Amino acid sequence: MAKLYFKYGAMKSGKTTDIIKTYYNYKEKGMNVLIMKPGDDKKAGSNIQSRSGAELNADYVVLLNIDVYQLITYHLIDNNVDVIIVDEAQFLTPKQVDELSEVVDQFDIPVLCYGLRADAFSNMFPGSQRLFEISDKIEELKAICKCGKKATFNLRLNKIDGELIPVFEGEQVSIDGIDAEYDSVCRPCYKKLRREYGKKKQEE
Repeated sequence: MAKLYFKYGAMKSGKTTDIIKTYYNYKEKGMNVLIMKPGDDKKAGSNIQSRSGAELNADYVVLLNIDVYQLITYHLIDNNVDVIIVDEAQFLTPKQVDELSEVVDQFDIPVLCYGLRADAFSNMFPGSQRLFEISDKIEELKAICKCGKKATFNLRLNKIDGELIPVFEGEQVSIDGIDAEYDSVCRPCYKKLRREYGKKKQEE
C-alpha cells in the first residue's frame, strides 16, 4: 500500500541531495519517477538544484491555483508513474497536500514530499503543517549548527555593505540564493543572534 511521506529538515540538511539519490535509485530499477516543484520555488527555473550544483528537471512546476490531483490524473492517461517526488513542498497549499494524499489513496502511488518545517521566523508553513497532519510517514533530515548542536532553525541573511546580516522580520517566502541567503542554526544560537541583532538595531 502506497504512502504519503514528508521528509523535512532545516536548510543545508541535504534534502535535494536525498531527492537526487532517491531519483537515481528508482531509475536504476527501471521505474518511472515524476518530479514536481511549487511555482514559488524560483531557484534553478524548472529544475531542482542541490548546493553542489547537481540538477534534475522537474516534470511540473505547480502554481498555487493548480489542482494537483487533476494534473496527475491527466498525466497518468499516457504515462506510467511508480513514484512521485515533490521538492520544496512547504510552498504547497494545504489543499494541494490533500490532493496529493488522494493520488496516494486512489492510484496507489507513493508520494515523497521534501521541504522545510518552518520559515526563517520559526513559523510553520501552511503546506508543511498539513503534511505533518496527514502524512503516513514523517522523517527528519539532520543539519548541524556551527556550534555542533543539531540545527532546527533557518537563519535568513541579507547582504548589507558586503556583510551578511541576520534578518528576523519580513515576508515568509524569500528564496535562497535569489532573495536572500540562509544558514541553519540551533535554537540557542538563533536566540543569541536575535538578541545581538536587536541590541545592535536599538543602538543604531
